[in-house]
Amino acid sequence: MKTEKNEKIQDLIIDKYYGEIERDVSGLDCKNAFIEKKLKLLKNKLEVIDNLPPVKVDIQKIIENAIETKAKKQEKVNFILFLFFSFLVFSIYVLVINIRGFEFFIKLQFLVGTLIPWFLIPVSLIFSKGKV
Repeated sequence: MKTEKNEKIQDLIIDKYYGEIERDVSGLDCKNAFIEKKLKLLKNKLEVIDNLPPVKVDIQKIIENAIETKAKKQEKVNFILFLFFSFLVFSIYVLVINIRGFEFFIKLQFLVGTLIPWFLIPVSLIFSKGKV
């Protein structure tokens, strides 16, 4: 109840300050005078902002720049991962050649080159639900 009364008094002070009330609001206590003083200070501060030229902010351009930056970061990560896995595969090839010999490597490449596509194509169709 007390908060409702305070809100009504504050609304009356604001209405009086902006000239929206015709009747005289008298008998306001010191607290309300303080609120009125704060309103005047706030108005003075806002007048300074009104005098400044409007700032043009292109939100669409900012969003596009953010998306572009995010895409560049993702490209860098993908490139680093590609280099890492390429180096890993190359290292494994070198190890296989050193351990088993070059003939085993050629046989392995032949098997991988012929059998892996027969395995990967059906698996990719299953995971993509038939959409190619």
